[in-house]
Amino acid sequence: AAAALPEVAAGAGGKRRVSKRGQQKKGKVVAEVQVAAEVKSAPPLELRKTKKKNGKAAAGADGSALARPPATAGNAAAAAGKAKLPLSGKVNTFVPTDGPFTYNPDPDDHCETDVRAYRHIKPLLQQIEKAIYGKNAGELRLWDPYYCNGGTVKNLANLGFPKVHNRNEDFYAVLASGKLPPHDVLITSPPYSEDHIEKCMRHAAFSGKPWCILLPNWVNRKDYFQELLKTAPSLIGVAPQYLGPIGKSYHYWFPEGAEQRPDHVGTDGKTTPFSSSWHIHLPGSIGGMRLLKNLEAQQRSIGEWVIAKTVKGLKWSARKGEERQFAGQAKAAARASRLTSAGAAAGLQGERVGRGHGAGWKNGRRRFPGASGGDDEDE
Repeated sequence: AAAALPEVAAGAGGKRRVSKRGQQKKGKVVAEVQVAAEVKSAPPLELRKTKKKNGKAAAGADGSALARPPATAGNAAAAAGKAKLPLSGKVNTFVPTDGPFTYNPDPDDHCETDVRAYRHIKPLLQQIEKAIYGKNAGELRLWDPYYCNGGTVKNLANLGFPKVHNRNEDFYAVLASGKLPPHDVLITSPPYSEDHIEKCMRHAAFSGKPWCILLPNWVNRKDYFQELLKTAPSLIGVAPQYLGPIGKSYHYWFPEGAEQRPDHVGTDGKTTPFSSSWHIHLPGSIGGMRLLKNLEAQQRSIGEWVIAKTVKGLKWSARKGEERQFAGQAKAAARASRLTSAGAAAGLQGERVGRGHGAGWKNGRRRFPGASGGDDEDE
């Protein structure tokens, strides 16, 4: 290092004597030269990576401490790397069936949509598929960017939609990469914590794609939602519609095996944190208004859900639908009661007639003279 010192000084200012000030900084310069010498003598980066990789492989082969640990709840958060924790500060311990999360979710967000909600949206998805592909043959490509435990894929496949992209990946990292999976429809129920709903809505509003997003009914009152209605070109042209259930609200399922269970989740894993509805957007490019009119015509024949232009109108339509259901049930019960009463009366009348005239009578008439005995024998 001392021999290299004049070269450093010369490199900085040509051949000259080292000044007193330079002599005072000699220790610092020597240290810098030593570091440079160490870097210069170090092996190439590729060689270091190879050695590191080989070392890990050897450690894994002989079972040393460097071997990768199995995926368990204890190391689920560590497997997510250095991704930031959610704002709640809670460290997730739940491990999905296909391995640890590739990001750090809030453990309170673990919920999967019940199949009833998907069943209600099935007629709409069938119409979209027919508008795009000309038939219903399981070709519609769906993307749910928020992963829980794989229930989305199973439920939609059982309803006739096998092409579903719902994987253990960070939605926001996918957006940042610009490599979105090929899809025809965005269908999801985003986590309720932090600003996930707002981020999801902002992406959907400017995506140019049809979307069906299951959200709490209070979302439409949020400032960002009202802003999107006025600024997103696709929503200005075709406003969102709302589809919800008649009767009980949609519920969700906390995944089996998740131990960090919020208070609102029942012992069976079922929860309904808020009343929710499908927020739907159908672009004009696929005949949005026509599809919505077809859907409106279907709602009465199916009788399980209603569709409206506002959440307020949705609630009103749901109440009316429930009233129709009750009226129909009461009418059916009254009809069944009348039929039962009429049957009982007919049976009682037949029994009385049979007892009163004996075996020689049928349907109130004597079968032959003298059959009943007594005075009939004299006729």
